[in-house]
Amino acid sequence: MNQQPSILQSAETTPDFDKDIAKFSPRQMEAVRHLDSGLIKFLLYGGALGGGKSYFLRWYAIRRLIVIFKLFGLRNVTGMLACEDYPSLKDRQLQKISREIPSWIGTMHQDHKEYGRCFILHEKWGGGILCFRNLDDPSKYASAEFAFILVDELTKNEYDIFTFLRTRLRWPGLPDVECQFVAGTNPGSIGHGWVKQLWMDKLFPVEWIEPNDYRSQFAYVPSLADDNPHLDPSYWAMLNTLPENLRKAFRYGDWDIFVGQAFPEFSKVAHTIEPVPVPEHAPLYMTFDWGYGAPFSIMWWWVDADNRLYGFSEWYGWNGNANEGLRLTDSRIAEGIIAREEALGIKGRQITRLAGPDCFSKKPSYLTGGQGPSTAEVFADKKYDLHLIPGDPTRKTKIRQFRERLRYEVDEKGNPRTMPMLVVYNTCEQFIRTIPNMVMSELDIEDVDTKGEDHIYDSACHVVQARPISLEELKPRKSQWERRIDELMRDKEEGDGFETEARLASEQALSDLGVDLWDEEDRFLDRGEVVETMV
Repeated sequence: MNQQPSILQSAETTPDFDKDIAKFSPRQMEAVRHLDSGLIKFLLYGGALGGGKSYFLRWYAIRRLIVIFKLFGLRNVTGMLACEDYPSLKDRQLQKISREIPSWIGTMHQDHKEYGRCFILHEKWGGGILCFRNLDDPSKYASAEFAFILVDELTKNEYDIFTFLRTRLRWPGLPDVECQFVAGTNPGSIGHGWVKQLWMDKLFPVEWIEPNDYRSQFAYVPSLADDNPHLDPSYWAMLNTLPENLRKAFRYGDWDIFVGQAFPEFSKVAHTIEPVPVPEHAPLYMTFDWGYGAPFSIMWWWVDADNRLYGFSEWYGWNGNANEGLRLTDSRIAEGIIAREEALGIKGRQITRLAGPDCFSKKPSYLTGGQGPSTAEVFADKKYDLHLIPGDPTRKTKIRQFRERLRYEVDEKGNPRTMPMLVVYNTCEQFIRTIPNMVMSELDIEDVDTKGEDHIYDSACHVVQARPISLEELKPRKSQWERRIDELMRDKEEGDGFETEARLASEQALSDLGVDLWDEEDRFLDRGEVVETMV
C-alpha cells in the first residue's frame, strides 16, 4: 500500500509530491516553477512528440487543486482538463488518469450528478473537482466557472475557442493571475498560427495590452522527447527512420517545420530580400483577397525579365488577432489602396489588379434592402478609378503554381544555390508570418486548410496564376542497372572503343533482371532466311 505523503510539504519522513508521486521531469518542473511564481497566467508546455505533455497536464491538474486548497484555503474548487473532442479526451486522458492517480488522493466518477465525468479529491486534500471536457462545442460551458483550464493539444483548436475559454476563467477568492490557463501541444494543425503568434513570436493584439497588459503573463516551456525518461529504445529507432524534416519536428518540436505544413519549402533565407527600388518599367500587379469579418489581403508585385515575382508591399486587414478582420467597407479599402500607392510612388502607373470572384458578386444592401453594388463596382467608381480583373481561383492548379514558384536548389550544406521564382521584401511581415504557418486540409490532401489564415496565400495566388510557369515533372528514378547501361552507352557515343563492353554489359544487366533476351528478341534477328511475301 502506497504511503500517503504530506503533499507539497517538505519532510524527510514523507514522499515529495513533485518528485516521488507525480514524478515530474526536470523540464516539467521548470513549467511548475513558472506557474508557482504567481506571475504567469498563460503557460504553453509543448513542442516535440513524446515530451510528456499529456502526463504533465493531468498531474499538474491534481497538484493545482491541492495548491489552491493549501495556499488559499478554498475547498471544492473546480478545474477543467479538455481535449478537442471526446475520442481524444478518452485516449489521452481518461484511460490513463484512473490508472495513474492513487485512490487515496481521490475518486474517479464516470457520471457525477453535478459534474459529469470528473475526478474528485478527498476532503483531506480540499475536495477539489477536476472536470473532463471536450471542446467540440465550448458554448456548452457558457455559464460555468473554472479556477484553471488545461487544454491538451491546443493547436487542434481555433483562436475563438481560446477566447471563449478565457471568459470562463474566474473563481471567488482567487486573484486573476492565479486563474491559470495551461496547455500542452505539438506544432501544426489548424491552431498553429495563433499559438505561435502569442507564445513564440510574442505578437499581441491591442486587447492584450490595453487597458491591462498581459504580455508578461505568457510563458513557453519547450518539451523535448529527450526530456521524457519513460520513452523506450523503440521510440528512438522509429524516429530515426523518418525523413529529416519530420525528425526535426518530432524530436525538437520545431515550430517552423511541422507535420502537415503546407509549404515546408518556404525559407526566410531564400524567399525574403532587402527592399530595392521598384524598376520604372517593370510590370506591376495588385492582388486582392476580400474579407470583412476575416482579414482581407492586398499585395503589390513587380515582375523582372525572368518572370520572377517580387512582392514589395502588403496591406493585411486584421485586428491583430489571428483570422479576425478590420471590418472595413469597400470604400474605406479603396481609399486605403490609393493612399498606399501614392506613398509607394506608383500612383499613376499601369497596375493590373486581380481579385477573387467574390469581388464581382452583388452584396446585400442593409439600407434599402435588395442588392447593393459589388466590390468591383465600388472600386471602379470615378472617385477611386480602381478597376479589378477576376483572378483564377482554381485551387488545385494554384497550389501547384505556388509551390513551383517557391522551389529552389540548395548546395551540399543546404544553402540556397538558386533564387526562387517568387520572393518578397522582408517588410512583408504578414506574408512571412502566415505562409509557413499554413497547414494542409485533412479532407483534401491536394489543398490547404481553408479554416486557417489563407488570405495572403489566396491573394498571392492571383498573380501566380496570371503568370504561370512550367511545372517540373518528376521523372522516375532509374535502377542501378539502367544507370550503368546509360554510362556505358555514353562511352560508346563518345567513341572510346568500348562498344562491345557496353553491349555485353547491357545484355548481362537485362538478363539479371529476368528478361529472356533471345525469346523476346528472336523475331528481330536477321538469320538470312527467305520469307515469302504476298504481292
